[in-house]
Formats: sequence, C-alpha cells, structure tokens
Amino acid sequence: MRRTILIVCQLVLLAVFSLNARADTSPPKSDGEIQQCISDRLAASPSLKDQGLSASVSNGVATLTGTARNPGSKGAVTRIAKKCGAATVTNNITISASYKPAKKSAGEKKM
Repeated sequence: MRRTILIVCQLVLLAVFSLNARADTSPPKSDGEIQQCISDRLAASPSLKDQGLSASVSNGVATLTGTARNPGSKGAVTRIAKKCGAATVTNNITISASYKPAKKSAGEKKM
C-alpha cells in the first residue's frame, strides 16, 4: 500500500514539473507585445502612471525614458520591462530634481 502511494506521489510530482517546464518554453514575445505590456502595466500602477514614463522596444531591447519621482520608481519600471519579456533593458529614466533623499540619523552607518 505504501509503495503504491509513493509511486502515485512521484507520478504527480513528475506531471507538475513537466507542465512547469513546458510553460517556460513559450515563444518569445514580439516587440509590439512587450511594449504594450509595459505601457499597460505603467498605466495600471497608481504610483507610476502620472510620471510621464514611456518605453520603446526594438529587437527585444526595451528603452525606458522619462522622469521618475524617485530611484525606487526608476527600478520598478526596469522590473516591469523584464517581466514583460524584454531581453535587455536600457533605463534612460532620470530622477526628478525635486527628489530629496532621506537624511541618515546619527546612529546609521554608511555602507
């Protein structure tokens, strides 16, 4: 009985891993699909949508432009482009001149 349960569990795991491997081999997206995905995600993000950020995609390379409010926003757009299927990301986004980094307190050490 235990042997049968063990075999069934192994077969289930094998099936799960096989399906996962198949999902990773999807064909690459076209430049237009990647660009649309990035634009859609920027528009859907409350913190990024009104910053005037944009992307263009050519041969799988996403080029990001605009001005972000802070470095975190700039990094978020890079992550979005990669999740949308860009092979490479060129981030030409600048940080807003009005951005002021938080001052470190006396107890914090520099890295």
